Amino acid sequence: MRPYRVDIPPHVANFIRHLQPELKQRIRAALRTLATQPGRGEALKRDFSEYRKYRVGRFRIVYAPDSRDRVVRLLAVGQRRRIYEEMAELVRAK
Repeated sequence: MRPYRVDIPPHVANFIRHLQPELKQRIRAALRTLATQPGRGEALKRDFSEYRKYRVGRFRIVYAPDSRDRVVRLLAVGQRRRIYEEMAELVRAK
């Protein structure tokens, strides 16, 4: 089975670009995992039920798998304590 394509919006790519090298490698490894196993993350609840989260240490990757187009759409990457507030702002802005 071919892997999903990972869609990384510019604000997420910019955030990843400025991380420390070790953490950047861990995030990239997690993205490769999500490309081959998009259901691996945990589903979010309530208003965000279409999104999933994947844990990388203290960081979370919030994404929406699209099985029809075989795409993993990233919404946000960040520290757990702030990521959900940032995600809510992004969803409201859409």
